[in-house]
Parts: sequence; C-alpha cells; structure tokens
Amino acid sequence: MTDSVLVAMDDSPLSSEALAFALETFPDARVTVVHVAAPDLDMLPADTEEVVGAALDDLDGVGDETAASVFETVREVAADRDVAVTFLTGEAERRIAEYAEEGDFDHVVLGTHGRSGLSRALIGSVAEAVTRETAVPTTLVK
Repeated sequence: MTDSVLVAMDDSPLSSEALAFALETFPDARVTVVHVAAPDLDMLPADTEEVVGAALDDLDGVGDETAASVFETVREVAADRDVAVTFLTGEAERRIAEYAEEGDFDHVVLGTHGRSGLSRALIGSVAEAVTRETAVPTTLVK
C-alpha cells in the first residue's frame, strides 16, 4: 500500500499533470510536492515547507516566481486535498532523490518531456536522473 507520495514539480504543464496523476492514482496517500530552485538563485531558504491553502503572500519577498507558480498550481489542482509543498535549493536531481529517501516516501511521481536522442544527451533529464538516483519506486508522466 502506498501511504506517502512525493511529486516533484516545476511550473510546466507536465508537472501539473504529474500532480493530477498522483492524486488520482493514490487517493488515500499523503501527498507532498517538492520544488527545487537552483542554488545560485538563492531565492528561497532551504527546506521551507508550506501547506496548501496558506496565502500566496507567504512567498512575498522570496523572489521566485516559479515557486509562486508551483504553489498556485498545487492549490488549483489539489483544491480538495491536503497537500504539503516543500521548497528546496540545490541540484534538482540530487535533492529530489535525497528528499524522497530521507522523507520515507513510498512513491515518487515526476513529469517528463520525453526527450530522446541528441536532445536528451545535451539537455539531460531530471526525471531520468531521479529514477537512477533513488531506490523509491518512481512513475514518470508524459
């Protein structure tokens, strides 16, 4: 049984679809959304946590429009669920994998652009890297 699910999000439509998938697939699980900002942005304090339903004003002054967008998307997509939102800084692949294992999550859900060939080789895939870095079962949503 899946008791806790981690959904990694940025502000892309695929992230929104990943959250909707997690909420539908794991209706009784505790869902946590994580957003990772690059460390050189220094926009958010590491490991801050908010609960959906708190005012967006809580993010005033942190300077991360992506984080505000993620927070708003979670509030819209998960309107009828109690979803925690955690903001981290660092390398996305590593931080998501670490957080999944340290947080004792049963499952991770991520959106993926489904790149292949040269595009994937040049740009890489956070979702693919997370699946390699963590032992937690992971679902990729395209």
